[in-house]
Amino acid sequence: MIIRTLLVASAVFLSAASEANAIDIANAGFESNMDGWTEVDPNGKTVSLSSEAYVGASSIKILSKDGNVNQSVRLKPSTNYHLTAYLKGGGIIGIKADGDIFYDGVTKAKGWKKVDVIFNSGNADMGFLFASGRGKKGGRFDAFSLTEADGLARASKKVITRSAGGYGLSPDVTPAQNFDLLGWSLTTPADDNGDSKADTIGEVKLAGGYSHPQYFYTGSDGGMVLTATVGGAVTSKNTKNVRSELREMLRRGDKSISTRGSSGKPNKNNWVFSTAPTASKKLAGAVDGRLTATLAVNHVTTTGNKNQVGRVVIGQIHGKDDEPIKIQYRKMPNHERGIIYVSHEPVGKDDVHYDLVGKMDDRTRDPIDGIALNDVFSYEIKTKGHILETRIFQDGKVIGEAIIDQTDSGYDVAHEYNYFKAGTYNQNNTGDPDDYAQTTFYALKAEH
Repeated sequence: MIIRTLLVASAVFLSAASEANAIDIANAGFESNMDGWTEVDPNGKTVSLSSEAYVGASSIKILSKDGNVNQSVRLKPSTNYHLTAYLKGGGIIGIKADGDIFYDGVTKAKGWKKVDVIFNSGNADMGFLFASGRGKKGGRFDAFSLTEADGLARASKKVITRSAGGYGLSPDVTPAQNFDLLGWSLTTPADDNGDSKADTIGEVKLAGGYSHPQYFYTGSDGGMVLTATVGGAVTSKNTKNVRSELREMLRRGDKSISTRGSSGKPNKNNWVFSTAPTASKKLAGAVDGRLTATLAVNHVTTTGNKNQVGRVVIGQIHGKDDEPIKIQYRKMPNHERGIIYVSHEPVGKDDVHYDLVGKMDDRTRDPIDGIALNDVFSYEIKTKGHILETRIFQDGKVIGEAIIDQTDSGYDVAHEYNYFKAGTYNQNNTGDPDDYAQTTFYALKAEH
């Protein structure tokens, strides 16, 4: 994914024929409350209407980057566009189209200032328009406009400063504006609706710019931060461990497809191994798959039962009831580095563990070949029939590998199905309530 901030002013030249063919933006000046816009407001106090307007009677006020408003707009592929809005204070406007994010903004505008974004739609026929706050006090937004820029001669573009190993992520936007999250839902330790269960954010809301200031947000280096506290809410009465974790959703927002098949068999939101019966492969959304991620583990628990301290699941294949693959990181409190191992759970049986980096059975010695907190590394989970491959990479080299033959594990039957998960699944439920595990992701991709 490429994220671009665009330098306008004298660097952008439009012919006299530009600004033709205006694109409809619903309620572009917020005169009809929030009609047409999706609001992302993690604490109920970040996004609000304001009577201070550039034109008309209203504008939208967004206090921080954790809040935003967004809406989808129709585009023509391979077309130049000119997006504008008037901003006061601190904020950014932008659009996500064809996997790229184009944006610009202001930091401390004392009066209303016009902000321009020039972009090409690429292969997209739809874009996600967004606005979010910037700085300590955020800002106000009014009078959005989107037009075709037919006479675009040149748009001077600058790729933002790339941090965290060159992943091109922006600290100024929400996770969904750095990552394609329409193919994922999110479970966090929050219980904002008071139902005594962990909150689950659907893929449409997540892709629209959801963030949470404690559990799911963009870090200072642009990475996607996922935090799971020991004392947070859990998903059900049968679950003891807390997670801030993404769940693969092949349906990508199509709610006519259920999360799980009602019959207990595969459906188009989940996938199966290529060793599944032919009828199951026809029902499923995909066959076999590959999950890749680049991340750092920032924090692990240091309190609680010694068998649980320091453990966190960072990626997995989840089956109907069991887990064919779980990648686990574990760092003991008195060690500088942690180990990584993979667990395979045959259907209805106990986990079998395979070392990837360091030795799982050795808790006394600091692993000299281990991975320290905040060290960036990558993993790959790859399936082909009965064969499950898991690899750990660092500095472009494979530093750990496990190849598992699951012929006798029971996953090649009609009622089994799978989905990928990635994030922070805290394996400690005995520590202090405020103790936590945290990861930051810099790349994430599921393929089939």
